[in-house]
Amino acid sequence: MALEKYKEKRDFHTTPEPPARPGQPHRKPIFVVQEHHASRLHYDFRLEADGVLKSWAVPKEPSTDPANKRLAVHVEDHPLAYASFAGTIPEGQYGAGTVEIWDSGTFDNLLTEKPVPQTVAEGIAAGRLEFALHGKKLRGRFALIRMSGKGRKDNWLLIKMKDEMARPEAGTNGRASRKAAPQRQARSTPAPPQRRPAAKHAKEGVTFTNLDKLMYPEDGITKGEVIEFYRRIGPRLLPYLRDRPATLERLPEGLDGAQAPHFWQKNTPASYPDWIPRVELPSEQGKTVNYVLVNDLDNLLYLVNQGTLTFHAWFSRVEDLDRPDFVLFDLDPGQATFGDVVTVANELYEVLKEEGSKAYVKTSGKTGLHVLVPWKEGDYDEARAWAQRLAERVVEALPDQATTERSKAKRGRRVYVDVLQNARGHHAVPPYVLRAVPGATVSAPLRWSEVTPDLDPARFNLKTLFRRLARLKRDPLAGLAPATGRRGKK
Repeated sequence: MALEKYKEKRDFHTTPEPPARPGQPHRKPIFVVQEHHASRLHYDFRLEADGVLKSWAVPKEPSTDPANKRLAVHVEDHPLAYASFAGTIPEGQYGAGTVEIWDSGTFDNLLTEKPVPQTVAEGIAAGRLEFALHGKKLRGRFALIRMSGKGRKDNWLLIKMKDEMARPEAGTNGRASRKAAPQRQARSTPAPPQRRPAAKHAKEGVTFTNLDKLMYPEDGITKGEVIEFYRRIGPRLLPYLRDRPATLERLPEGLDGAQAPHFWQKNTPASYPDWIPRVELPSEQGKTVNYVLVNDLDNLLYLVNQGTLTFHAWFSRVEDLDRPDFVLFDLDPGQATFGDVVTVANELYEVLKEEGSKAYVKTSGKTGLHVLVPWKEGDYDEARAWAQRLAERVVEALPDQATTERSKAKRGRRVYVDVLQNARGHHAVPPYVLRAVPGATVSAPLRWSEVTPDLDPARFNLKTLFRRLARLKRDPLAGLAPATGRRGKK
């Protein structure tokens, strides 16, 4: 039954929503958009078909600009009577909050004009709808297109098609910009590698484009929100990026299904402005690579505007690239549970305390934990050998839960204590960066007291991180930042 899911989710003795009954079809099919102030404001977009309302939850207000693609999550069918519903759904009920009519009217199914005509239901099954809306706010041709990536939800995009009713919105296509601060002068003492300094003239400004583009479609997070996140987190993040060769994880179209471009950028394009600093380093193949240096907020935001979601930085700085200033223990669960990761992390913490080493911990931003230790003793080979010795002590103490085995097939359900990344030219995600995964999770600093079985790394994301930082009296990584600064400075 088309309305079975609708009925299962609601107690009609409590909610004022219409009962789960099919309605009499209208002479001309209707549409409605309801503004829904639930746990998060969103817009419910509904099209009449087969005696019910086919429904999508749209996190952002529907747009009349063809450049703005709106995420639309396909949800359960609703009864036709829901088209006139406005009121308050009580607390404790599904969708609790206030519902208002945002727009309504009739629509034409444009699929009937195709060489092979389709009904709305057939279009949904095929993953594409085209229709002309006749509302007060939404008028003209629109499309709903199912996204190609596999996910937990049935994600579509609501798009205004180009016609005489299309209305561009302010803030898209490069019209929104932010002037950058004057550029600092380049240093007079060159670093040992051949380094291209930032331009000595004042920057003309960083222009932000396509701010409404969905970068995290499942979460309704736009490019503008990603830029704002990095603008706010910049002062905390930059000390971990400054003067370190960086590899950029770029997704110019966001996490938009399997076909969206996703690539790793080491070599800085010549088209980037002269005020973006680079350092020229030989690759393993003998070719020169122009690594970018993310040295100030303007550098950072320019790269984010180019579609960078995650920054990966070297363990050492340009002034001494052969000597790392921290050691990383990457705890990768693989097939193990996160509870096992917590157990291994705490054992490693005890081992490091016995060594007299101060240890810091953060989420990787994905499924594991990173343990960081300041390092001043020698080069990469010495750092890795030291880390390997301590990793083996952890494995000896927890043979059923920890391993240093590189082969995934041989690890089984044990946590991989990875120290091999401590090598010249390798990189790791610093604290406070976003990860390119649904949920917009962040590599978040932790207090050791938080590393318990109740820890959930997914709690730390773009939407929650600043509330967490506001509650913390002290940065959990405060003692690490000086160690990652320039040598010789206290």
